[in-house]
Amino acid sequence: MNQKRKTVLKVATFWACFWLLLFVLRRIPVPLSPELGNLVFGIAGTLGALVLVRIFLRLDGKSFSDINLIRGRQTPVRFVFGVVVGIALVGVMLATVVLLAGLRVEAVPNPDYWDAIGFSILVLFALALMEEVAFRTYPLIELLDAIGVRTAIYATSFFFALYHGLDPANLLGPGVWGLLFGVTAIATRGIAFPLGFHFGLNWMQSLFGMKTQFASSVWTIAPGSGGGIISSELVGLILQLVLLAVGVLFIERYVRKS
Repeated sequence: MNQKRKTVLKVATFWACFWLLLFVLRRIPVPLSPELGNLVFGIAGTLGALVLVRIFLRLDGKSFSDINLIRGRQTPVRFVFGVVVGIALVGVMLATVVLLAGLRVEAVPNPDYWDAIGFSILVLFALALMEEVAFRTYPLIELLDAIGVRTAIYATSFFFALYHGLDPANLLGPGVWGLLFGVTAIATRGIAFPLGFHFGLNWMQSLFGMKTQFASSVWTIAPGSGGGIISSELVGLILQLVLLAVGVLFIERYVRKS
């Protein structure tokens, strides 16, 4: 078996172990509310993913520094910048949907600010970190060396979409976001920026009632009094296709520069 096939097999084994880990964690009875259960799941999943990364690296005689999974001087700056970009991008997308689909933003009556803002930060950060460790550290770097930048990003993005469920729509949801997470992880040599980006966009969606399985919201999007130009579903599809095009362009630009 050549080195390329060995690497692909190792990454596939890593993901199989990660999915098995999540399967077991989901079935451990925890006497907590669903919201707290999600937080515990995110923390346990992150720790488990880090342990798996460590095991697979040791089998290769490598360390966390070989896959850029270390804290550098620019780590906090890149993370905060990623958060700002994620919040801003989702803000622009939500504004576009509201404007073109004739919707309106309403404040939630008597919101629970701790749950909507404080707790949501904890749970969404934990879940985003778990996913970035599982898809943009060991697997991405290993595939990068074996099959090249372009294929590595598309492969990790495809399995990132599959991880979110078998619905083909996930290819235009998490799959597209995965392209952006992947190319920025490679370009910035670490997961600080994509982690912030990932967390920022999820947190912004949560604030507007799009992540109610994790936390309550501060605002919600409701039908407007007048008709919109096009449906919200079509606006959302167009925006995801635009993001897909942007992701592909970023990947191609990076490939040509490198």
